[in-house]
Amino acid sequence: MSNDELAFALERSFLAYEFLTWLWFRCEVEGGNFDLDGVGSVGVAVDDGLSLARLQDDELKASLRGGNPTGRPEAANALAAGLLLKKARLVVAKGSREWSFGLDAETLDLSGVKVVDPQAEEEEPEDALADKLSSAEELREIVDGLFREFLALRLDDEWEALEVGRLRDWVRTKLERAWQVVGTA
Repeated sequence: MSNDELAFALERSFLAYEFLTWLWFRCEVEGGNFDLDGVGSVGVAVDDGLSLARLQDDELKASLRGGNPTGRPEAANALAAGLLLKKARLVVAKGSREWSFGLDAETLDLSGVKVVDPQAEEEEPEDALADKLSSAEELREIVDGLFREFLALRLDDEWEALEVGRLRDWVRTKLERAWQVVGTA
C-alpha cells in the first residue's frame, strides 16, 4: 500500500466505526431485520464483547462483556461521551443458517466465525470443507451488503437531517434508561 493509499484509507476510517454503531442502532430501534440487495432477508443482533473507542484518541475506550452489554449503563454513557463501536460480536441469521462472529471496525475483518445450520447433514470431509467455504463467502456477502446499505444512507444528502437525529434520539433514550437503572440500584 502506498503512502497516498494509506492516507486515503485513514481519512475514511471513521466510516467503519460509524457503520458498526449504526448497525447496533438499527438492531435496537428497528429489530435488526434487513432486506439486502442481492442477498435477501437477514436478521442481525449485536451479541457480546463490545469495544468502544473515540477516533484518534487511544486514551478514551470502553470494553463490555457479558450481562447484556448493549443494555448496560456503561454502554449508554460511552455512546453519550462520543465513543463509537470499534469491535463487536454479532449474530446474523439467514434462513436456517446462523453465524456468530466478531467484526472489527479497524479492518472490517470477521473473526471467530461459528456457523449453526440445523439442516446440515453429516457429510464427507471434502464436502464439509466446501460447505464451510461457501458459508464463509455467504457471510462476507451479507456483511458487505450491510455495509453497502449503510454507505448508501451515509453518503445521502439527507444523512444529517434524518439519520443523525434518530441516532441522537437513540443515545438519549439509552442514557435515560441507564439513569433509571442506576437510580433503582
